[in-house]
Amino acid sequence: MPSQPRERLWFVLPGVLIIVLVLLIPILAALGLSFFSYPLQRPDLGIHFIGLDNFKRLLADTTFMNSLWRSVQFTVGAVASEMIVGTILALLLKSHVWGKSFFKVAFMVPMMMVPVVVGVAWRLFLLPDFTPLGPIFQFLHIPFDTSKLLTDPGWAMFSVILADVWQWSPFVMIMMLANLQGIPDDVYEAAQMDGASRWKTFWTMTLPLVAPALLSVAVLRAMDAVRTFDLVYILTSGGPGTATEMVSVYNYKIAFSRYDMGYASAVSTAVMIVLAVVIFGALYMLSRGGKKR
Repeated sequence: MPSQPRERLWFVLPGVLIIVLVLLIPILAALGLSFFSYPLQRPDLGIHFIGLDNFKRLLADTTFMNSLWRSVQFTVGAVASEMIVGTILALLLKSHVWGKSFFKVAFMVPMMMVPVVVGVAWRLFLLPDFTPLGPIFQFLHIPFDTSKLLTDPGWAMFSVILADVWQWSPFVMIMMLANLQGIPDDVYEAAQMDGASRWKTFWTMTLPLVAPALLSVAVLRAMDAVRTFDLVYILTSGGPGTATEMVSVYNYKIAFSRYDMGYASAVSTAVMIVLAVVIFGALYMLSRGGKKR
């Protein structure tokens, strides 16, 4: 191991350069472009500095506000469901169940799929002509029109959340399973000797021990869910109407349908700032929780 600081710097420098080239430069470019008017379809108009006009326009844009609210709805619904489903799967796989190794691999398959493929698969699955849900509902005498799953505004959001939960619950499962396996068996043996039920053991012992990990996983998933684009675009394209038009889809339409690159950059910058505030807030909560322990 090199002992001199300058020699150590050479090991860090490649990673720093990659971060600067791949992450920092695009962020600074988008931030700078948000202060300009840049109509891509009208190159004759050129690029003009307009200051904060794009951000003033953003604050008055009700479509943007509505899309941001839909992104919040999707993120809360998807992440909360994934935390519950993933934790339940982790608890089941931690216990002595038959075929545990097989189920660990099988549950991870959706997570390894490309979101576009997941979107196409779920679109085919939910289409009235292909979905097996219709015959199942008929057999169970449940009066539900499966065509609503992609055409009804309320059910369309539910369908998008369901597809995301199916793909990313395994990620929560893996993280929770790793944390559950790190809890000593002595803790559970002591709880059994005290006569605690499984529910009480989970609520008073297991959950507090894995709570920091739960919050960390929730933050990671929330960061990814807010930026979800391909799954939503393949499934519903933001429809029906604007029922599933989240901020990522709305920004795509501004940039590549209206070709208003300056305003699209302002939308990206605003979302980035909101995400940064939420992330730093969550990290602060995590650090405070660690100090208390």
